[in-house]
Amino acid sequence: MQHHTINVTDLDMLHKVFRGFRSHDGVGYVFRGHAQAAWELLPKAGRPEFYLPDNRDLGRFYAWSKRAVAYSSLSSSYLEQLALAQHHGLATRLLDWSMNPLVACYFACSDHADKDGAVWMYEMGDAILTDENTRDTLKERKGVFGYLPKAVFPRVISQKGLFTVHCDAAHGIDVRASRLGGECPNLIQLHIPANLKPDILDLLADYGIDHSYLFPDLDGLSAHVNADTARIPKLRTDD
Repeated sequence: MQHHTINVTDLDMLHKVFRGFRSHDGVGYVFRGHAQAAWELLPKAGRPEFYLPDNRDLGRFYAWSKRAVAYSSLSSSYLEQLALAQHHGLATRLLDWSMNPLVACYFACSDHADKDGAVWMYEMGDAILTDENTRDTLKERKGVFGYLPKAVFPRVISQKGLFTVHCDAAHGIDVRASRLGGECPNLIQLHIPANLKPDILDLLADYGIDHSYLFPDLDGLSAHVNADTARIPKLRTDD
């Protein structure tokens, strides 16, 4: 079975789609934005430049964790430790999603302005991992699982974040029929043309979805102010 693609033609269409596909606090569809529609739906550790077969990505994470304790205390939960590493940019087998479709829209439209973007909508299955999972249990698992983290990081709260955990890291999402029935699959791509990105960002700003909201720290505030400045019409200096 193949995922469905819906080509977005205007802002009203986005509203209609999101009314039909909702998260319900992670039970139902969850959302992920790609600034380029052609990007693969894989965690960083599953992409060719970072992929290590035979669960060696967990060995890379182990080496990271041994050095990370010099900078931060680590949770006793292995999955929370992985989430921390993901949060700080390490290539892990976790893939970020949001329960808020507007958050996914922001990430789909805030970069690569000249490229078509995409919002992926995925019906989270019943296979949800808990914090009792360890490195050994992850090594034994096969498939894609959900993980709803505790509110450990401010970004998880503001972005209504959750993860899929890919075992192994290069294991893609298996496309199946939706539990809602009909011909709808559990994975749908909203294809967003590049020319709609500015209008979508303006709409999201009206709803309070911007960089400073999604990244509630000084880095996020600075990026937001810079983006606002870039949108201000510039005075001509050649007259």
